[in-house]
Amino acid sequence: MEMIKAREKPALLTILELLDKRMTLSSAEKQHLYAMSKGYDGEVLFDSMIEKYIDTDVLILNDLSLISGTTPFQIDSVVLTSDTLYLYEVKNFEGKYTNRSGQFHSGSGQELINPVNQLSRTATLLSKMLKKWKLTIPVQTAVVFVNPTFVLYEAEEHHPFIFPSQIATHFTAVNQRKGPLSTKHHSIAQKLMEETQKELPYRRQLPYYDFNELKKGLPCSRCGSFDLKHTTKKSRCQVCDTVTSVNELVLAQVKAFKILFPDRLVTSNNIYDWCNSMLPKRRITAILNTAYKRKGHSKATHYC
Repeated sequence: MEMIKAREKPALLTILELLDKRMTLSSAEKQHLYAMSKGYDGEVLFDSMIEKYIDTDVLILNDLSLISGTTPFQIDSVVLTSDTLYLYEVKNFEGKYTNRSGQFHSGSGQELINPVNQLSRTATLLSKMLKKWKLTIPVQTAVVFVNPTFVLYEAEEHHPFIFPSQIATHFTAVNQRKGPLSTKHHSIAQKLMEETQKELPYRRQLPYYDFNELKKGLPCSRCGSFDLKHTTKKSRCQVCDTVTSVNELVLAQVKAFKILFPDRLVTSNNIYDWCNSMLPKRRITAILNTAYKRKGHSKATHYC
């Protein structure tokens, strides 16, 4: 098994998680954050299942953001075997649903769009790209429901669904498709890597935020509480009792600062303010000097 493209946490999800600790998100933004987090957790679970059941010669690509013509589309996971390209749509739905009129309906009235429509569109666009590249391989699609609590009543047999109880059987079958990979398979993987967008526009989906309006301080790495007690080397959360080294805590917030404010310089003053003056400025400077490259002099000093 060769991992050509590993899964990464979406930048939008990372930023929303950081903002959630330092400002009050709207109910819609909270819902978006929850949905993205749940989806990402499901994809990570899916990845662990592939690692558990597949050890034969395959190529794996995750999180592909592609454009066919002028139409963008995303692929959760691709597994290339010797004779098939498996195209997976991963869903982390939970609870009991009934398939009716192209939608999943829960007993409480919640409705979810049947993901088979999205998968069909994705398969069509991918097939067009492969044809354009003059690369031919059978494409097999599947919607994989990874949450063990998910149950779907009145599922249609022709829909390419893999339910939680069927995942092990499916991947065991994929693992048995033994055969050498050729230059064609590596060409497909290479072309997909070349075409995938490194970063789709996401900042327009973010809520407005400003440095001066965000909550300052050093949040707990586990629960996010700002109620920490600091000693010379350690910080203890007064809510969940997690103990973290001060250096680790500060460097995590330097990373958060760089993500949230990519256009601002990392300076001792900026990080001192970002941490709400919870530590002496000389301690902040010492931590920055050990972890980052220092540039400039005097008031122009910053870290990269």
